[in-house]
Amino acid sequence: MTESTTMTNWRSNKPLVAAWDRGVKSWPVAMVYGAVVFGTDNRIMYADMDSLAELPPGTAVLDVPSGGGVLLRALRPGHGLRYVAGDISPLMLARVRAEAARRRLDGVETREVDAGALPFADGEFDVVASYSGLHCVPDPATAVAEMFRVLRPGGGLRGSVVVTGAGRREDAFIRLWQARHILDVVVPPSGVVDWIAGAGFTGVRTRRSGSIVYFRATRPTAG
Repeated sequence: MTESTTMTNWRSNKPLVAAWDRGVKSWPVAMVYGAVVFGTDNRIMYADMDSLAELPPGTAVLDVPSGGGVLLRALRPGHGLRYVAGDISPLMLARVRAEAARRRLDGVETREVDAGALPFADGEFDVVASYSGLHCVPDPATAVAEMFRVLRPGGGLRGSVVVTGAGRREDAFIRLWQARHILDVVVPPSGVVDWIAGAGFTGVRTRRSGSIVYFRATRPTAG
């Protein structure tokens, strides 16, 4: 995937990376930011992430783009999962490692990756998680297709993405963040379903909260 200006921004803009990571890991900041900018209740995001704790030991999880490792909030020492954080930004991955150390989590892997060309084998993972990341890549459909490829048959996709159409204020913020190369491709909710179904996933389920759509889907066991 050709790297966009937005991807380059997330790769190397230290103030942006630090501000985003601190904000998403701070409950008060995330609540206010989500409500004001995206008209969403970020409690939904945290609850959805925390469901990762229900996965059985031995489950292989790819978190991409991982950001600074907010998904690690769901894990506890001795979790028994194979957790791989993949992100194009080495700055973000350094924050994943710091977060894992702070939480005393073993077995956390980090890989610098392009979401549109994942360096993993077909069917390597049981779960792919992608929270607040697809809107930061120039070709989300290709990224979702790569997520499909690296999932085993019967494996699950889960995550969230920014969408248009929630309201004038929310769409104005989206346009501003696109102009500042913080967001890249943002589409209506139907476009997100098109990415997922177009990649071959079935059982697509979505839930919308303001400008955020949460999704889950399954790679079929055959075909």
